[in-house]
Amino acid sequence: MPLKIVDSSTLPLNLTNHRWAKFRKTKAGVKLHLRLVFMEKGQSYPEKVVIATAKEHDRGQLEIMVDDKECMYVFDRVYLDYERFDRMTDDGYFFLSRLRKNAVVREVYDFKLSDDSAVLSDQMVLIGTTQNPDISI
Repeated sequence: MPLKIVDSSTLPLNLTNHRWAKFRKTKAGVKLHLRLVFMEKGQSYPEKVVIATAKEHDRGQLEIMVDDKECMYVFDRVYLDYERFDRMTDDGYFFLSRLRKNAVVREVYDFKLSDDSAVLSDQMVLIGTTQNPDISI
């Protein structure tokens, strides 16, 4: 199963020359969303690039960047959307991300690990927020 990493970088632009890309009072910019595929033996290649104005939130690009069920996605917290994660999991997508500090995590099942495993824990959990604690992932 290929590993695909999704991340974004904000590229600053001069507001005077790029008013169409305004995202703060005195700044302009665009975001470059990049999906890299990591294969065996350390090989990788860029697979998808999306350019958006810096004002757009990264979550808006999640479903554009995550479109292949035959892989594992890794992305950071800016792409977090628990309700989307719930739908994506139900649709057969696999992903890994750090959770926000306010995430509510409720253990459903604790999988047994071998004694020599470097993995600290393997659990099936329900995650959500304090406003919506019962989203299952």
